Amino acid sequence: MRLKIFLFLILSYSLCFAEWKYSDYEKTDHTNFRQNPLFQQIIDPDNIDYPLAHAAIFFVTNETRVKNGLPALEFSKELEMTAWDHSRSMVENNFFSHKNPYNREKYEPADRAKLAGVTNPYIAENIAETFGIRYNAGVPLYPRNTSEGAFSYTPNGEIIKNHTYLALAESLVNQWMNSPGHRANILSKSALQMGCGIYFYRDKNFYNMLKCRATQNFQWFRKIIPATTDALSPSNDSKTLKAP
Repeated sequence: MRLKIFLFLILSYSLCFAEWKYSDYEKTDHTNFRQNPLFQQIIDPDNIDYPLAHAAIFFVTNETRVKNGLPALEFSKELEMTAWDHSRSMVENNFFSHKNPYNREKYEPADRAKLAGVTNPYIAENIAETFGIRYNAGVPLYPRNTSEGAFSYTPNGEIIKNHTYLALAESLVNQWMNSPGHRANILSKSALQMGCGIYFYRDKNFYNMLKCRATQNFQWFRKIIPATTDALSPSNDSKTLKAP
């Protein structure tokens, strides 16, 4: 039964979003992802392609590693599930931390990775929060439509557009690279695999501005050994990670 639930969650995660296909990772990498027009789409808050957003962060991160003389990391769907679930938890429970104070089974990054089917977690984690619109922090804003979170830089100016998937990924990676600890994780020689996850929300305390919280998970030292059928059997007390 537990195996069926685990497989159902993975299938649901794959089918909820139609645009970016996981098979696309087989033909896309840090050298050619910028040619894919999917990443140039402006983010529609009512129709977010989460796997596409995750892929954008993944490829921009690998691009950054290669520019710094390091090898690109291998994509891990288990780590993507772990990262996405943590970003969602941070939004839904209104906290910002590597530790989840609302769910002891998801308390540490390694705990969350185990729930996603990683039997040998050696996890490093980056988290961030940023704007879904192309807003330069610190610049005065004028609310134009508070129900839709629309803003301009002048009282009657042009509405500030939402990020594209690529621009948002660049913003997040730049933010991490400007922080010594996060930069060290991205440029670690110990990292082998990576998964990225993001979750959007409307900030009700600031005129419904579109924002997001993002997570990167890295597997260090040894590649992931996925959970086996036995590990997910009903006799095992571990629980699988919830996916959308």
